[in-house]
Amino acid sequence: MENKKFKLKIEKKTLLIIDWANVWGWSKTLKWEVCPQKLFNFFDRPKVIDKRFYYGVETEQSKSEDFKIEIESIGFTPIFKEVKWTPVLLENQTHFKKIVKDLFNVLDSVKNTNSNISNKLYELIKKINSLSKASVGKNDASSLSGEKSLKEIFDLIEELDIDLKNLNIKIDGLQENLKLPVWRRKCDFDVEITRDVLNMINDYDTLLLFSGDGDYFALTEDLIKKGKKVILVFAEGHKGKEYDTIKNSLFFACPVDKLENSIKK
Repeated sequence: MENKKFKLKIEKKTLLIIDWANVWGWSKTLKWEVCPQKLFNFFDRPKVIDKRFYYGVETEQSKSEDFKIEIESIGFTPIFKEVKWTPVLLENQTHFKKIVKDLFNVLDSVKNTNSNISNKLYELIKKINSLSKASVGKNDASSLSGEKSLKEIFDLIEELDIDLKNLNIKIDGLQENLKLPVWRRKCDFDVEITRDVLNMINDYDTLLLFSGDGDYFALTEDLIKKGKKVILVFAEGHKGKEYDTIKNSLFFACPVDKLENSIKK
């Protein structure tokens, strides 16, 4: 998409909601990162009544705690809570089932023709096998090691998904290799965001939501029925398909690429 200078019109009282985990997840697709300071500056306007920033903090993790201090110093209304670690059975994860089925067969067909993909596939297999060393049922240092491996696996799968789709190759899951539970980072804010948006409903005319998460679809529908305008800012490939069903002049979907010049880190 061609990036042109773009102005997002804010004509009435607006509540800005930033689901940071969702926004941060856009960076791999966008190939650029959203800068919190520039984001604040861009929306530091009289009609924006509040700029609320939702983010999970990992205690005793200096990078996470420093980021919390940074957000507070910028001027956002920060809504933080501590990250929880929950055991996850990888074989039950839809993402894995869809993306990595028949991976070994794909490896055999690709390894001699595409060394880049071959290397990634071998690396993924190694990481999946290494999960057997992750702690099961204990929230300790070894559990966090398993979580790190899980994140690396997800990152590799996302890269491979793009690479293999470009070659029209499908991979849908390796259930037999994903039997062991590991600890996974969990810190969703859909309940808190919904609560705050509804509690403040008399204070604003427009909700400006930085998150393409389909979990906010019901909230969006409800706000529109109440006469509120909703502007959804999303990244390509990160917008819930539910939003495509909304045919109402009070709903606007804005690709974040249009704001790149103003909020890029």
